[in-house]
Amino acid sequence: MGHVRLGEAAGRARVLLETDELIFRGEVKGRVPFTALTRIEPGPDGLGLAWPGGEATVDLSEREAGQWADRIAHPPTLLDKLGVTDGTRVAVVDPDHLLDGDGAFAAELAGRAVKLVRRGPADVVVWPVDGAADLARLPSLIPRFEPAGALWAVWPKGRKELNDNHIREAARDAGLVDVKVARFSATHSALKLVVPKAKRGRSDGHP
Repeated sequence: MGHVRLGEAAGRARVLLETDELIFRGEVKGRVPFTALTRIEPGPDGLGLAWPGGEATVDLSEREAGQWADRIAHPPTLLDKLGVTDGTRVAVVDPDHLLDGDGAFAAELAGRAVKLVRRGPADVVVWPVDGAADLARLPSLIPRFEPAGALWAVWPKGRKELNDNHIREAARDAGLVDVKVARFSATHSALKLVVPKAKRGRSDGHP
């Protein structure tokens, strides 16, 4: 919680620390991207923040305030969120498919020492999903990342006929579990799917 002033509105609000923005919910509602912040000041009284047209004091311990300040100053990149580090084997299903409008994903991949694989096993598989019909392909992708890798299903935001619940249902039917949601871009979301730990190492095929 914290005291927030956003334009003419002021009051108490829950403050959510997202990957690249702050979200305020309560008496004051709104969003402020990290890049707009002009003051990030942790201290014993919490975290002081300011931006053009607003300010906030977030109720945190001094230790937590420092952690928030560091996270805001050094937000995770998209590849960080996807668990991709140097040496990670990465497979992109349908690599010619445009996943994000600004090309950030491709640019980050090019700037990191990853191993792009077109065939065979990978540590991280990125799978663009355009429509509900694409979900039928999910079981065939499991051999690409089992037993301990991850599949990130990436889909366009704002579609009633295709959302995270549809992907979760398809994952359950394929014997997978979802463990994390991430903001892939301004237009796409991503859901991390893995083989349950109890089923890793099985040699009798998929359920």
